[in-house]
Amino acid sequence: MRGVALLLLGWLVASCAPDYERSAFRCDLDHGCPSGQSCIGGRCRRGVPADAGVECGDSRCDVAEQQCCINGPSARCVGAGDVCPGVGALCDGPEDCLGGELCCADSDTVACFASCKTYVCNDDVDCPTGTHCCSIPGTPWGVCADECSDAR
Repeated sequence: MRGVALLLLGWLVASCAPDYERSAFRCDLDHGCPSGQSCIGGRCRRGVPADAGVECGDSRCDVAEQQCCINGPSARCVGAGDVCPGVGALCDGPEDCLGGELCCADSDTVACFASCKTYVCNDDVDCPTGTHCCSIPGTPWGVCADECSDAR
């Protein structure tokens, strides 16, 4: 019986472990990052390409230090580690990600992850075969969908 209890306890502990693969945690000197990530511009990330940038209103945010914050009709660059009261974006396509990661819109912050359900794109070539890059009203990027009417 003790073996079953230990097995159950091990399973419970493992199932409660946080998923660091889909996180863009804020970080600072007092709050570090999970293993495999570094604090870049106030966010835990695996890295940022040298020329990465997000189109944001009339500006282009340097995602090494900034994110695009869209709050209603307003789009502006703010610090990457700042809280965005709307949708924050650390990428607007796969070109802003490293090592085959994808730009994903699976959380409140559009960010680079190894896999995702909702791909962020600039053009059809950013999307899986058979899908299209569909514009999203109120954002400067699109998402990949079978039909653009599915993306709205």
